Amino acid sequence: MSTYQYYEFQALDRPLTEKEQDYIRTLSSRVKLNRTQAIFVYSYSDFPGNAEQVLEKYFDIMLYTANWGSRQLMFRLPKSLINLADLEPYQVPEGIEISTTEQWVLINININDEDLNGWWIEGEGWLPRMLSLRDDLLQGDYRVLYLGWLKAAQLCYDFDPDTCIEPPIPANLNKLSKPLQAFVEFIELDPDLIEAAANLSPQAETKSDSIKELQKIIHQLSEEERNDFLARLLQGELNLNLTLSQRLQSFSKKPTLQTLSNSPGRSLSELLTLAVQLNTLRKQKEKQAAKQEKIKKIQELAPRESEIWEQVFHEIGTKHVKAYDRAIVHLLNLQDIAEYQGKLPEFKARVRQIQEDYKNLRGVMSRLREFKLWQD
Repeated sequence: MSTYQYYEFQALDRPLTEKEQDYIRTLSSRVKLNRTQAIFVYSYSDFPGNAEQVLEKYFDIMLYTANWGSRQLMFRLPKSLINLADLEPYQVPEGIEISTTEQWVLINININDEDLNGWWIEGEGWLPRMLSLRDDLLQGDYRVLYLGWLKAAQLCYDFDPDTCIEPPIPANLNKLSKPLQAFVEFIELDPDLIEAAANLSPQAETKSDSIKELQKIIHQLSEEERNDFLARLLQGELNLNLTLSQRLQSFSKKPTLQTLSNSPGRSLSELLTLAVQLNTLRKQKEKQAAKQEKIKKIQELAPRESEIWEQVFHEIGTKHVKAYDRAIVHLLNLQDIAEYQGKLPEFKARVRQIQEDYKNLRGVMSRLREFKLWQD
């Protein structure tokens, strides 16, 4: 089987210069490149450079996927806007790594799941759905890190589920944004495990609500500080909106997405057990809902029972393949009606009669057996 590897880099804070683009082209003649994006796809060979170094020097976010179970998302964040101590609890050996350079904080979420080995996932289209996760991190929203931890911790051989304690729980885990939903889908994270974790997640304002609230308190900045921000804006300072947002949040007392649960932390084993319980409960609810829906359908069809029997014989009588399929659908509905009304013996007797009357119609007979309607 051929291999598949997909690398995509995106520059968000500033576009690449012509010189930088020239260097990226030296990495591969087949690269898809523009001023903000570079894509490399390999079937038999491998990426010639060091992906982390390429990210650090030229880009802000990178996605990688391979058909042997690798799913990777990397971020480059300005060191001046990040409190490194807040990120460190989310690290997982060989799963989530936080490193620094003179200017940058690098976050590497690297999921290697053997259960996904051989499962082909096209890389194109994923990263655009998740680009805003970088801004989330810069604004103190660590949900992507917590969700990454939930996946990576299960795959880490160094972690004992009974003693491995979850990191700080971010706010609003129970209402994930579309980019976070895309991330969950990308790394194949169990929704029941997310629900288990979200039980202790605090509630806070959404990002849009938070921005509106911060706009209301701009007046609390001194005139000197407001003028300083305006001057820096004219000079084109990168990420100035985030710097201003962080400054205004220091005045606000309302809970934000930076809010963390004050829970002492649950073990990975506790979370996994709770996820199993939630999965069982969800399936029970789904089964009950399906049962109620089936009963509703039966009650709607029951007054037309005689008419439906007539349709069965009409469809069989046409001796057309598609008509046989429609006849089977009718018979399955009639079986449900009979079971609900306690009249299965009568139903089975009529099916036996069909078998006798139309025994030469092999299409009908084979369908009766296929859908377990055949009566011995």
